[in-house]
Amino acid sequence: MSFLSRLFSRGASHHIGIDFGSAEIKAVQVSQGARGPMLEHVYRLPTPISAIKDGIVVDPPAVGDTLRQLITDGAFTARRVVTSVTGPTVVVRQVTMPVMSERELLESTKYEAERFLPYSVEEAQIDAKILGRSEDGQNMDVLIVAAQKELVLSQLSSLQAAGLQASVVEIEPFAMVRGMLAPEDPAFEQNIAIINIGASSTSINVTKGGFVPFTRYVPIGGDAMTKAIASGMNISPDEAEKMKREKAAIITQGSTEPVAPTVTRLFNIITPPLTELVSEIHKSLDYFRTRFRGEIIESVILGGGSARLANIDSFLSQELGLPVVVADPLERVAYNAVDFPAEYLRDMAPALIVAAGLARRDVAEAGRAA
Repeated sequence: MSFLSRLFSRGASHHIGIDFGSAEIKAVQVSQGARGPMLEHVYRLPTPISAIKDGIVVDPPAVGDTLRQLITDGAFTARRVVTSVTGPTVVVRQVTMPVMSERELLESTKYEAERFLPYSVEEAQIDAKILGRSEDGQNMDVLIVAAQKELVLSQLSSLQAAGLQASVVEIEPFAMVRGMLAPEDPAFEQNIAIINIGASSTSINVTKGGFVPFTRYVPIGGDAMTKAIASGMNISPDEAEKMKREKAAIITQGSTEPVAPTVTRLFNIITPPLTELVSEIHKSLDYFRTRFRGEIIESVILGGGSARLANIDSFLSQELGLPVVVADPLERVAYNAVDFPAEYLRDMAPALIVAAGLARRDVAEAGRAA
């Protein structure tokens, strides 16, 4: 489903997938090669301080300047963009409605959305997709997605300031699904939790069959651990971030390997925010199981910059009782090793789960058209 597809045209191929993060802005460009998807460009730059909050670009000119620099430094050739929206005002809800036509659904969706939107329908951009009919043929399952218009318009202002044009805006979970799961994958028809740990927040999503019937946003992310290190070690935030990336690790139960004193100290410091995050993930997955009775979550895909924290996949697997893998959205994308060293891409990959999924929209569209 193309969120906001009625507002923006799809355009031709060669788009840049841009992920507006609160700490970094990431961009990826992928083309359809003779042997499948081919990575053409990838780059990231720090987001201007306090320029993006809860997914909303609060300083479009500053972000526009960063986008312009990103496109130049990353040598991107496309100028049309696919982006996504995320945050507490993005709502995804699966509902049951009487059988009706697509045209009738557009109007009925507004009234249905009034029941669960935390803001007025007039403030929202809403889209819906019919998932299927009930056995008696009288009702149908519908996926409704909505976001505040302010969220979308703030991105468009930034892109305009950078001389870029948005072709499609969708919600973040759909991009992550596209980046990580293909219809031919055995896991595609299973309930898979995709957890994206960003700098200031974490999105917890469950996907099945290409759709995302459940998504939740919690305001805890990698920055919480960085702030804890800065306070506990009495160092600057920049030094704390560097220490987190280079020396921090999670000490898992049953590990018999010797642990350096610094690693032990850092683990003790980050344990409180880490425990809080795990608690929120537990609550979210338990709520999914309660709401969708009989549905079983099979595994977890972990994305975001904090997915690089050593042993976090093993730790979450122990805590959740589920297999956990760190996201690599570039695993099935070919690339020139001279232009993109493998170690460079491995380090970036988890943080590119959204941008790479957005960039692969062209490839997915081409595959369906073939």
